[in-house]
Amino acid sequence: MLPTAEEAAQALRDIDLISHRAAGFQDYRAESGQLILWGLFYLVGFTLTFCFPAQALALWGVLLVGAVAIGIRLAMNSGAGGGIALRYLGLITTMVAFVVAVHVVFWPVSGEQSAMIAPVFVSALYILRGIQLRPRYTVIGLVLGTLCLGGYLFLLPVFWPWMAMACGGTLILAGLWLRSH
Repeated sequence: MLPTAEEAAQALRDIDLISHRAAGFQDYRAESGQLILWGLFYLVGFTLTFCFPAQALALWGVLLVGAVAIGIRLAMNSGAGGGIALRYLGLITTMVAFVVAVHVVFWPVSGEQSAMIAPVFVSALYILRGIQLRPRYTVIGLVLGTLCLGGYLFLLPVFWPWMAMACGGTLILAGLWLRSH
């Protein structure tokens, strides 16, 4: 007996749902490595800023170049297809340009204010990505933004160690969380 039109339509909807969920898990798996990488970037960056504040700009620059190189390699190994390296560089370049532009427009800013720009921007990006694509990204963005902003508002005496753990730790734990699903 052949399926009815409604049964066939339901089967197609079920296949589409399964396909969407499988793509989500693949996306989470690929993103997990990036989250861990950038969590380590922030963990090391904020820790070194705390230890060597006078060399902060040079330290962040070296860390950024290293993280981008590793990030491109991770992206290329994720099987995301051709052109991933250029898209990755475009994304990072856009983020860096945004941070530089905010510094130019709002200069002078304190070191703590400067340190908040990228994490808050990343938080907003994850919230938006979660709203449009995958709900777990919304959770990551909300946790990251809340912890970083809370540290800035209420924990300035221990801001740098807090940011190392709040920003770096959140991204690392989020990467492990996505990897486990």
